Amino acid sequence: MKLLWALTTLVLTTTSVNAQSWSLPEDRGLVSKETVNNILKDDEYPATTSFTKSIDYIDFESYGQAFTQVVVTLTPDEPRMHDGKNIVVVGGEPGSEYAMDFIETVEEKEGPGVWLAKRGVTFVALTRVGRWNFFDDSGNGDWSEIPLEQRMPIFNRQQGAPWTEADFIVEDTGEAAIGGDSKIYRFPKESSPLYNQMMAATPTTFLKGYQKALEYVMPPPKRRSAYVLFWGMSTGGAFLYPLADYFMPDGYLGWGTSSTGIAYAYRKASKGDFSGPYSKTAFRLRERGLGDFTRYTEHLDETTRQKWWKNALKGPRFKSGEDPGMQFNVAALTEISLRLWLSDFLPEHYREGGLGEFIKAQYEPSFPAQRLSEINVLEMNGTLDEAVPPKTVKVQRDVMEPYAREFRTVRVEGMHHYLFTQDNIEVVGSLWLRFIDSGYFDQRE
Repeated sequence: MKLLWALTTLVLTTTSVNAQSWSLPEDRGLVSKETVNNILKDDEYPATTSFTKSIDYIDFESYGQAFTQVVVTLTPDEPRMHDGKNIVVVGGEPGSEYAMDFIETVEEKEGPGVWLAKRGVTFVALTRVGRWNFFDDSGNGDWSEIPLEQRMPIFNRQQGAPWTEADFIVEDTGEAAIGGDSKIYRFPKESSPLYNQMMAATPTTFLKGYQKALEYVMPPPKRRSAYVLFWGMSTGGAFLYPLADYFMPDGYLGWGTSSTGIAYAYRKASKGDFSGPYSKTAFRLRERGLGDFTRYTEHLDETTRQKWWKNALKGPRFKSGEDPGMQFNVAALTEISLRLWLSDFLPEHYREGGLGEFIKAQYEPSFPAQRLSEINVLEMNGTLDEAVPPKTVKVQRDVMEPYAREFRTVRVEGMHHYLFTQDNIEVVGSLWLRFIDSGYFDQRE
């Protein structure tokens, strides 16, 4: 213990000297390339501990269908503390990825979850229901053995076999993958059990799974001793922002974070596009193929891109039931609600509040959580972000800022959307830890 204390003192002393070469940006501030280089040079937050990884499965029912929520937890042997509590970062996975993308990057190196865990931060990686391949023999949910063109959500671990062409139909739009669209769509056949499961995989089902995962990992005694920060990577933000009403965090970290469905719809409307609420996204699955991946890797040479794409295929590479809520497609949300209400499998207790309350419940995840008023939000993104560029962050802020106790945006010069490389992970992780140390997320009197 004396040796550990001496080493810790040395680290803190070194940190206090190195920290002088850069400071946190002000609200709407820019982290310059010079500051980025200083962060990397200073190594203010070196690895201090080992950690253990656990993968847990929580079975639950939602709207009469069976689901399995997966949660991956990295627990450091020597936890980092803030205000006498263990620091816990909860990550909601992005776009077409899943929890394991927080553990390993497409570069086949350590992901941001591992970076944090090695610095004493407990990292909880959430995967939306349907995105984990329970047929992967390694137990890591890897989709590599299922051809991309045959992938459909696998909602629970009791399923006997992967879905086949007998369960879905394919639509080729002939268009390039941009924004909320894809070249390839797949739809479940109404005669398939997949149809009922995709119907029940509503935004509230995703949130219910997240809530159960966090309550499993952090039951009340652990929650009271934890300093919990949410990070919704990319589209993960659309679910972690409403999640505060299900499980309360102490604040919101951000990197490349998309916003709530209502903010998404407002952003499109501000550019004259009012079509979003009418989009036909009910039951639709979007295949996120190489064209989509290329959009985020145009700065790479072709050899590197192809190598990274092969690794990206470990993730599901599709989006499905999240689109209606994430994009505030009110028509799709209404259709799904009515079909559920008219189905022969919906348990009666869901009908107790009446049809109006049932439909309103499906809209609610498209809005910011009411409890955001109690906590601070930090949104960071790169000036070269392909999905959430600075102008998008500005419009999202117009919608979100009134709901938060305090809202701060920060731009990092020269960085892209995804944290693919070790340098990018270290820059963002160091900024996060410095913001935590500064007390930005602390409760106010």
